[in-house]
Amino acid sequence: MDIIAETPDTQTFRLGTYFDYKPGQAISLEIPGDPKKRYYSLSSSPTEKGHIDVTIKAGRDKPLYGDLFSLKIGAPVEMAGPMGKFSLPEPLTGPYIFLAAGSGVTPFRSMIKFILDRRPETQTWLFNSVRTPDDLIFKAPFMAWSENPAFHYVPTFTRASELDLEGETGRIGETLLRKHLKMMEGVFFLCGPRKFVADMEHVLMGLNVPAERIRRENW
Repeated sequence: MDIIAETPDTQTFRLGTYFDYKPGQAISLEIPGDPKKRYYSLSSSPTEKGHIDVTIKAGRDKPLYGDLFSLKIGAPVEMAGPMGKFSLPEPLTGPYIFLAAGSGVTPFRSMIKFILDRRPETQTWLFNSVRTPDDLIFKAPFMAWSENPAFHYVPTFTRASELDLEGETGRIGETLLRKHLKMMEGVFFLCGPRKFVADMEHVLMGLNVPAERIRRENW
């Protein structure tokens, strides 16, 4: 197992194994020292052979933080899966619009990488709401992938100062979506805390997006 730092409270655990799965699916994971079996979305894409990635955020005030951030490279973990139905439709036609809050971006990293590897001309947007620029997970790959004109990365910050802006400000809402999307076409994917997902569903309903074009995952 390798460990990759993403943000001050988020790490990617790269497990030296591989099995077939669909982008967006999850596994169960048991971490040494943590008495609970937890479920995490895979952040790697099935097109990235030879390993699977799990990206985990743990606040400093949570018991999981100590167990998570004291893990050593090579430490054994127990896992099972894949599981879940939160994935891309087939065939890949698009457009696809991903709306994420915080670490809800994890399964979207898997899906977007899969799209870029399999059908890079597919129009794809990622809106990621976080508190500050330091909270952005996967910023470097998303910025690099933005060189593809079909992929549009839109981070937005709810607590950023005017001195460190690197994207939009405020929460994802109708104004932000209308600014970047000419038409509300395609499939919308929502992932984040339960309230965020409910709020996004309400926004999309107000934009006349049919329910069958909305897919969701919350916690």
